[in-house]
Amino acid sequence: MRSKTSSFNKEMIKQDFRNVGWISIVYFLGLFFIVPMQLFMEFGRDEPRITDDRGLFGGIFAYELQSLFLIVMPVLMAVFLFRYLHVKGASDFAHSFPMKRGKLFHHHILSGIILLILPILLNYLVLVITAGVTDVTEYYTLANASYWLWLFTTMSLLLFVAGVFVGTLTGLSAVQGVLTYILLVLPVGLYGLIAFHLSAYIKGYSGDMVLDRSLQYFSPLVDLLEYRSYGPEEVSVPVEALSLFIYGGIAILFYVASVWLYKKRPLEAAGRALAVSALNPVFKLGVTFCFALFGGMYFSVAQNTYSWMITGYFIGGTFGFAAASMLLEKTWRVFNLKNVKGWLGYGVAAGVIIAAIPLLWQNYETYVPEQDEVEKVYISGGYWSYQELIDHELDVPYITSEEGVQSALNLHDQLIEVSDPLKDGEDSFFFVYELKNGDEVYRQYQISEERVRKEKKAVYETKEYKSIQYPVLGLDSSDIDQLLIHPDAGPGGEELYDPEKISSFMEALKQDINELSYDQMVAPRGLSSGVSFVVDGERDHPYHAQIFPSYESTIEWMKQEGVYEQMMIQPENIHRVEVYEWPENRDYPHDYVHYVFDRLKESGVEPLEVTDKDQIESLLQGRENQEDGKYIIAFYFDDRNTNHYDLLSFDEGDAPEFIKEHFE
Repeated sequence: MRSKTSSFNKEMIKQDFRNVGWISIVYFLGLFFIVPMQLFMEFGRDEPRITDDRGLFGGIFAYELQSLFLIVMPVLMAVFLFRYLHVKGASDFAHSFPMKRGKLFHHHILSGIILLILPILLNYLVLVITAGVTDVTEYYTLANASYWLWLFTTMSLLLFVAGVFVGTLTGLSAVQGVLTYILLVLPVGLYGLIAFHLSAYIKGYSGDMVLDRSLQYFSPLVDLLEYRSYGPEEVSVPVEALSLFIYGGIAILFYVASVWLYKKRPLEAAGRALAVSALNPVFKLGVTFCFALFGGMYFSVAQNTYSWMITGYFIGGTFGFAAASMLLEKTWRVFNLKNVKGWLGYGVAAGVIIAAIPLLWQNYETYVPEQDEVEKVYISGGYWSYQELIDHELDVPYITSEEGVQSALNLHDQLIEVSDPLKDGEDSFFFVYELKNGDEVYRQYQISEERVRKEKKAVYETKEYKSIQYPVLGLDSSDIDQLLIHPDAGPGGEELYDPEKISSFMEALKQDINELSYDQMVAPRGLSSGVSFVVDGERDHPYHAQIFPSYESTIEWMKQEGVYEQMMIQPENIHRVEVYEWPENRDYPHDYVHYVFDRLKESGVEPLEVTDKDQIESLLQGRENQEDGKYIIAFYFDDRNTNHYDLLSFDEGDAPEFIKEHFE
């Protein structure tokens, strides 16, 4: 009778368990103490903590700590399980067995999968049994626990086979671990770097929006730490179901590629940085390109000029090429003629790639829709204001009138004409067009106000734009449960609960806002008071308001109610005032008042000190938010706390006479 040889080698599996079983045990204990044990401890509390809708992914179960184990343990498993590939003696010994290389590889893969899934499955069973014997609905549901099992199993396998894939490419275990994480975050890193450079080169490109809306889809590690509202039972979970299917598919691709590379990998590759020599040029180009982008970003952020950005490309690319050469050749002696020629070649290639990126977007930055194409347009000071409305599921206050849309288009045209994407202006503009054909167009710009003042004024003074700038105009007083009016800097404050008082206050406030001129909107006079709202029982919403002394109807309402002194800053609330002359000859990178004030304080400039209450009252007519002026006014409310102050400023024509006389 012919003897049969089983394709399953139990002894090899047992040997793997002895070698790397400790990783499985640590994985099990880590998850057990963070999840089931934490649940048992909650049962023993006299006053259980408040839970959230994230279940096992919430704060009680320290999901961030769970993620640490999930991210680290599968990669450790890949590194230690395939360490024999990176030690020449161990590699020769392992491959001397009377076993095909593919079969050897599959045995190790099977060991790793079992050792990674077992800790997750055991913890899941504990959670299921616990749910069967006691009420755990305050903490999680079976659907939530099953999603936890699916997520941890899928992501563990993905990280494990990614580590194995990298292990077949390299001949060093340390490099395997580092390159695995680089591989997993490389797409998101490149995406972020490219988005930054597109923002620096292309007028209108909104890096904020691009990164916020899609960054997590370029790296499973980033996706793990992001929360979104999807999953079973509308529970917020880190990774959506579709992404888990995609990650499962990617894991299969990594596995297939790993099998092919393992069979082709030469045994003498142990000890090399890259086992596949054909990938050396690709590795060098990739490292050179990434470091060039990073260097350009670093120097452009520091200096805000294209010359420094190009310098950053040169320095970063040179460093990246040298580092990659040292890693591949395992020596620091890489400064020779051969590498200099290679550096020039890679530098030209990286330069062509970097230069080509903005050239592909020429039509993008010059595009402005025609008025008859636009259904409606939204303008705000930045992407985040728009996204806040979306996150809170609130109606976006679009501009729809012909006059309003045309003023927005005129402003857009002027921004294209005068803006410089590399320069950080004091004003930011974010446009959202909804076109009649259903398309949406997004643009973002930063520029100094005076360069678009005429076009900006036309937009700001439309009634529709005021609804964007002041969301409180769209708030119905019947939805307000409570509001608190409090001076932004000084003491005092008043709470309103009476629906009639809230209604009359809101009527006066809306009237004042609708009557604001452009100058009052961008540089209001006086120290303000803030209004905080509780709407439908919630404080987390975009509704807020500022009240200035020029709000005549609101101030009159306060006086009639007898709360004016509590709600607005009075001269009696101000301990002292310091007046500085705005320096004419200065070389500051910024002109806004707080920045200039800090520089004057650092320089030890001696101010005019004012304590007379009548003079202080006249100084309360200064403007907020000016980017230029003649005098800076600092109001101090407590002599014991010099960091508690607020700033206004005056032009020369508006300043009180006693200031002018002092500085003559």
